[in-house]
Amino acid sequence: MQLTVSRPDLLDAINRVIGGVEKRQTMPILGNLLLEADGDRLKLTGTDLEIQLESECPADIGQPGRTTVNARKLHDIIRAIPAESQIGIRQEDGFVIVQAGHSVFRLGCLPADEYPRMEATTEEYRLVLGQDRLRAMLEKTQFSMAQQDVRYFLNGLLFEVSPERIRCVATDGHRLALAETDSQQAIAETLRIIVPRKMVMELMRALDRDDDSPVELLVSTQQIELKLAQQRMVSKLIDGRFPDYERVIPKTNSKQVHVDRETLKQVLQRASVLNTDRFAGAHYQLQSDRLAIEAINSDQESSREEIPVHYQGDDLKIAFNISYMLAILSHVDDMQVRMDFETPESSALILPTDEDAIRTRYVLMPMKI
Repeated sequence: MQLTVSRPDLLDAINRVIGGVEKRQTMPILGNLLLEADGDRLKLTGTDLEIQLESECPADIGQPGRTTVNARKLHDIIRAIPAESQIGIRQEDGFVIVQAGHSVFRLGCLPADEYPRMEATTEEYRLVLGQDRLRAMLEKTQFSMAQQDVRYFLNGLLFEVSPERIRCVATDGHRLALAETDSQQAIAETLRIIVPRKMVMELMRALDRDDDSPVELLVSTQQIELKLAQQRMVSKLIDGRFPDYERVIPKTNSKQVHVDRETLKQVLQRASVLNTDRFAGAHYQLQSDRLAIEAINSDQESSREEIPVHYQGDDLKIAFNISYMLAILSHVDDMQVRMDFETPESSALILPTDEDAIRTRYVLMPMKI
C-alpha cells in the first residue's frame, strides 16, 4: 500500500471513525483502524464489535492495499502535523510509514485479514427522515439515557416508528424525555427498537443540524445502519423490552404553572453554586403567581430566590434534582415553559408552551430532601 492524502481530509476521516474503536481492548486489533486504499479513495473502519464506523476520503493511490494501524497513535500523529501538509502513507517491512515533510513515523501494524467486521444489515425496514430533524430529536432526549445501569435496556434510546409518526424516548428511571414528529413511513405496523448510547452519540456527531436533506436508516431485528455521503454507521440493537413510558407521563396534573425558561434556569444555576453534588435537590414553593426556590447543602448553607410565575391554585411544596431540571431547561427552545404538578409525591410534566415540528415532553420525579 502506498498513497498520498491531504492532512485535513485524513484527519476528518479519522475523526469520523475513531469513536468506534474500543478503548479497553479485549483484542489488540480492536485498538486499530482498518485502512483500505483502492482507486482514488482511502477507506477507514473502526469497530468494537458493537458499533462499526466507516469513512472515506480522496487520496492519490500509488499502490492499492490494506492494513491496520493503532487508531490513537495515528490520530495523534496526524493531528500534530502542520495543517496544510500532504501526508504519505506506505507499508514497508511489516510497518506503516507515515511521512509529512521531514517528519517520518514508523508504526506497527496487524494484518487486515484479521480485522473483525460486523455483518451488513439485512434490511427489514427502511426509514427516511431529514438530517436536521433526526438530530434534533436525538439531542432533545439523549441526556435522559441511563449510564451503565444494570437494567441494560435503559442504556439506550427507544426509537418508535409508526406509519405517521416517529418518537424518541429515553429514561434513567428518575426522568423521562420524549420527542416526536409527524413523518410518513412505509411500514405496516409500529416498530420499536432500542439504540445503544454509543450509537446515539455517534449519530449526533455525524448528523448536520442545519441540513434538511433526507437520510435513510436501515433496520433489522438486530442492527441499525445509517449511510451518509462519506460515512457508514452500523450498530447492534439492545435486546430488551423498554418500559411502558406512556404510564409514566402524567395525564391529570391539575396545577399548571407558566414560567420564563431563562429566569428559572438562572435561578437554578445560582442555587447549584452551594450544591455541587449532581444529586443535590432544591425545594419549589409554589404560591399564587410566585415560585420560591430554596436549596440547602450538607453544611447547612442555603439559598432562596423568588420569581414571578403565572399560577392560580393551591400552595405546593415539592423538591427536584437541580441538575436534572437544568438539563431539561437547556433542551427546551421556547422562551416560556409549562410545568404541571399535582402533589409533592407525584411526577411533574414539563413542556414548551409553543410546539414546533418536534413536540417534546419531559417527566421529572420528585425528591425527598
